[in-house]
Amino acid sequence: MKTITVKRSIYYGAVGLIIAALVILALPSLRSAVDRANHELRVRGDAAQAAADTETTTDAKEPAGSFKKIAETDRLELMFRSSDSAIEVKDKSNGYVWNSAVPHKQAVEEGNELWAASSQSIFHLTYTDPNRPAFEQLETNSVIEQPVIKTKPLENGISVHYDLKQLKISFDMEFTLKENALEVKVPGKSVQESKDNWVMKIAPLPFFGAASDQDKGYAVYPDGPGALSTFKEHHSSYLDPYRASVYGPDTITFNNFKRQENAMLPIFGLKVNNNAFLGMITEGEYDANVLYSPSGYLINLNRVTSELVYRRDYEAVKKDGNLARKPEKDLLREDRTVRYVFFSDKEADYGHMASAYRDFLIKEQGVTPRIKKGDQIPFGLDLLMGIKKSQILFDHFIPTTTFDQAKELMVDLKKRGVTDISANLLGWTGKGYLAYPSGYKPASKLGGTDGLKKLSDYAKEQNVQLFLQDDYVDAWSEFDGFSKRNDVVVGANHFAVTDRYSYEFFLNAGKQNAQFENKVLDPLRKLGISGINFDGIGYINYFDYNKDYPLTREGTAQQWGEMMQKSVKQFGSAASIGGNGYTLKHSSRLFGIPMDDSGYFFTDETIPLYQMVVHGLIPYSGDAQNLFYDPQMQYLKMVEYGYMPYYQFTKNYAEDLKDTYYSDLFSSDYSNWVKQATTQYKEMSEKLQSVWSQAMIDHRKLQDNVYETEYEDGTRVIVNYNPREVQIGDSIVPDKNFIVVKKGG
Repeated sequence: MKTITVKRSIYYGAVGLIIAALVILALPSLRSAVDRANHELRVRGDAAQAAADTETTTDAKEPAGSFKKIAETDRLELMFRSSDSAIEVKDKSNGYVWNSAVPHKQAVEEGNELWAASSQSIFHLTYTDPNRPAFEQLETNSVIEQPVIKTKPLENGISVHYDLKQLKISFDMEFTLKENALEVKVPGKSVQESKDNWVMKIAPLPFFGAASDQDKGYAVYPDGPGALSTFKEHHSSYLDPYRASVYGPDTITFNNFKRQENAMLPIFGLKVNNNAFLGMITEGEYDANVLYSPSGYLINLNRVTSELVYRRDYEAVKKDGNLARKPEKDLLREDRTVRYVFFSDKEADYGHMASAYRDFLIKEQGVTPRIKKGDQIPFGLDLLMGIKKSQILFDHFIPTTTFDQAKELMVDLKKRGVTDISANLLGWTGKGYLAYPSGYKPASKLGGTDGLKKLSDYAKEQNVQLFLQDDYVDAWSEFDGFSKRNDVVVGANHFAVTDRYSYEFFLNAGKQNAQFENKVLDPLRKLGISGINFDGIGYINYFDYNKDYPLTREGTAQQWGEMMQKSVKQFGSAASIGGNGYTLKHSSRLFGIPMDDSGYFFTDETIPLYQMVVHGLIPYSGDAQNLFYDPQMQYLKMVEYGYMPYYQFTKNYAEDLKDTYYSDLFSSDYSNWVKQATTQYKEMSEKLQSVWSQAMIDHRKLQDNVYETEYEDGTRVIVNYNPREVQIGDSIVPDKNFIVVKKGG
């Protein structure tokens, strides 16, 4: 009997081991849990052994917990702790110290022990084992891994080499001071990895300046125009942070209805009591995320940082025909730099953050002002020219505004007192609006090349800015003019990127650039237009594995930039739709700049961060006012955010657009809108012309639904969205209206 019991024990034990092995193999997430448990155990390991493994160039007699000053400018001091490479930045203007690590006691009190350890880390690392049957990203940090550290001095800073022995991953981080800024750089050549562990992302200084619930202040992140989240003592627990890929999603999607707003600029910020910083990704921004984690997400600390992306994952087809996610093979070996600019006291607000990035664009990125002092506010005029209506045998081209009619509308606007017009023609080619590739030739039913020539001659004579809008990004399978095999964007799986119906494609930017001169510019060379308005390039960016023109996200943007520059060279200008930062250098006008953020639960306010960066540099518009459900509220938003007045018209009735690709243009008849449009244009010109060329230096909420925007010369614009008048100081702001207060008023 005893023998049988022993045999049963052995049998059940063996079965248990087999089942456990099968579960672990079938559920990689359990393997991840085991890995992370091991990581946590290492955190609690022998600290003395970890210290013994650490190599530095600093004095071995230095106390383990002390900081040593290693760099200094007139404004800042940089302190370094050799035991764990933590840094402190002291703002000498008021003595405030920014820490890379949250004080341990505070972190323990406000979060679980594992995350308390994480809050001491100098970097977070995301990696993967490419040999596993199921793709999974694992996370770790400098506290968990206890890397071997080697340092060497730099001019006004220090370089730190991290060797993560267990993962066989290593890289450098350089910390240097420049005037009122700290620069953190990860040299591309320094990143090394093993065959079993590949680097996915590195987040430098993930808890730099992290604020507690008791601190007063807010985080700023580039969600659409900009978003602000205030620190709160009482808040929810959040399942997700704000994480956005700079310049648009990493993954190409064909569903734009639920897409979050772009992070159009690679910036983020934090205000803690009377101090603030702006973080800007100055190198490697095309492959980076902005990450804001509010208090309540994993730990009760408010923190904002950057994530540097070194490779992405993609959907691969396995031999059995099933799909599986895999990491990209090649590591993006480029230098990455994040600059932190510091502010104190009265400068500690998002207005000064925007001003700092504006200065960076002008001084270091070559963005030149397109608006001169004394320029009039232009009237933004979109004209839908033609569009095709699908029919059983042949598509029917609907001319909604001919070239002659476009001239008539411009003449009429001039007679009504609209002195400055910035016009944009949609659907001017033979295929009509939203048919791509467009064919590039003026539609004969609109008046052909001769008709467009007469219109452009009039525009040039009357100093009317005239853009021809076209799309060199999208391509639809029902239209000819491109090869679905050779001319389109290809994914890492070597298949063309398309929707489930193989209907919509994206065009390779290199091939579009190569043929842009011959197919587009040369035929239009004799026209007196202002330039091309490039649709698509300002709100999407992508990797392309096209075998003829393989491009990184930066390479794609560079190809588009060259196309814009060619338009500038030939016609004098170029425009773009969407506003991603790489378009600013070449744009004389920006279209489609959003007024609202994505609506995260922890966002407290939408702010005009983007507009504060570009106002007075480049004219910009958002959605056409006649397409908004409440035109007056849209008008007030345009005033508050410094937009130019902007309408989208047709000469003929909007009913003609029923059952076309653009049935959303339900209220576009020029005759129905021209009176209101010219009245509001004259009001903006009269009250706001003096600030049109000025930088927007401040923006604040005065009370519920009442906002104030301030400009360089001290002029303040106060907008009241309430259905009742409000009193601000000595001024009365009428209901659903605005006032302009000159300096001293």
